Amino acid sequence: MKVAKLTAVATIAAAGLGISLQSVAAGDIVTLQPEQQGAVSFISGGVGDDEAQAIKSMAVNYPVEMLFVARSTPNQYLANVKVQVTDKSGSVVLDTTTRGPFLYAKLPPGRYTVSAEAEGGLKRQNIQVTGARQRVMLVWDQGGGETAGLAYR
Repeated sequence: MKVAKLTAVATIAAAGLGISLQSVAAGDIVTLQPEQQGAVSFISGGVGDDEAQAIKSMAVNYPVEMLFVARSTPNQYLANVKVQVTDKSGSVVLDTTTRGPFLYAKLPPGRYTVSAEAEGGLKRQNIQVTGARQRVMLVWDQGGGETAGLAYR
């Protein structure tokens, strides 16, 4: 129990300082490295239980959380999703490919469009970043196609 609490505290501290996180659990090393594009800081990952737990503990440091899912039985998390975020004037503020089903971003307050491509389909979701936490789940049905994403809480 103490080890789990200490790991969570170390994870949050590492994220707050913008340094990489390494967590040892069951002999595996999980490394999450925040990245920067212009004014946007972001982190992506969540493949495997250890990394998913580590990245979720960092969520408090990022006002925007995106989750990428393929609808199937059972539903599946997606990695390698091409994501582009544009501001209200159409300028690209983030352009990346995810390393897992989660993408957390520090976007300045404003209106944005999230475009994500995976499973042969394109998803778009408009978001507004304020002081409140913004969560967006983009779900691909089998067969792809272009549809809007879902906001979730």
